[in-house]
Amino acid sequence: MTALRGAHVAVLVDRDAVLPGTNVLTPGHSEHHLVGALRRLAVGVTVMPFLGAARLTSWLHATQPDLVFNMTEHVGGDRNKDAHICAILDLHGIAYTGPGPKGLMLCRDKAVSKLIAERHGFVVPRFVEVDVRAPRWPRELPLPAVVKPRYGDSSDGISQSSLVRSRSALLRRVRMLGRAGSPDVICEAFVEGREMVVGVVGRHLMPPRELLVGGHGHGTPPAIFSARMKHDAGYRRRWGVRIEFARLTGPELRALRDAALGTFQALEMRDFGRFDVKLTPEGRWAFLEANPNPALVPHRGSFSGTWAGMAYDAMIATIAGSALRRG
Repeated sequence: MTALRGAHVAVLVDRDAVLPGTNVLTPGHSEHHLVGALRRLAVGVTVMPFLGAARLTSWLHATQPDLVFNMTEHVGGDRNKDAHICAILDLHGIAYTGPGPKGLMLCRDKAVSKLIAERHGFVVPRFVEVDVRAPRWPRELPLPAVVKPRYGDSSDGISQSSLVRSRSALLRRVRMLGRAGSPDVICEAFVEGREMVVGVVGRHLMPPRELLVGGHGHGTPPAIFSARMKHDAGYRRRWGVRIEFARLTGPELRALRDAALGTFQALEMRDFGRFDVKLTPEGRWAFLEANPNPALVPHRGSFSGTWAGMAYDAMIATIAGSALRRG
């Protein structure tokens, strides 16, 4: 943890992460954990919301932090523009955590990221891109299928209705996403198997965590990581949704490690990230999506428990140290 001694660290967050007109995190926000750890590890810690390129540039000149812990996810609600924030940091020569502009763009594009993941050991479900302005039935796509925005992460635009079992349901879902502001939609064959999340810190694979649904009968949601399943505790209680450490064989874990670490590097994710994956009945690992800059919440304080494989402060120090050495 010596890399942070004497360092001044800025935690860059989205505008909606702070109380209006302040640099104070909103009560209960996930970044409280990160800021607390950094204050134990570094000499100085400042929270800064991204309020535009000019404000960020002026602030960087005034404070000159040794490291920016970049936890931004969007610009004005547009996840495709968070790469612009990294480009500004690159222009100023500031060390920062997480992917650079190219890595963010690769991860946000579900079509491109799948092609990259397939080259590094993952199975990728058959998928097609559909134009929301003139949606047509993709004849080459088997049913059931999952319909979701092509760009974004963290289950954006994914609900239980994303799983469609008919042509009419698929076209309705495509049109709905178009009305909701997703100009590009991807439809992919539903993959049978055990759904999991797995975190990566540097070259270290965190213990995979498996999504389990305890409910049965009519209306029971499928085990897919929808936004509601991730964020609605009442919904999870209703259907007995939980996440547990995945029970895997040695060969299964080694295959996941090889595919995940290879894909992590190929997507230029850097420092830390998370993958949504499935283990098929045939024992192969399927790639669903990559999540750069996910929330860094201690495993006992989050639903997913992604970061259970390392002491929290040590993990934050590892991420920061990696960025400082690179910067």
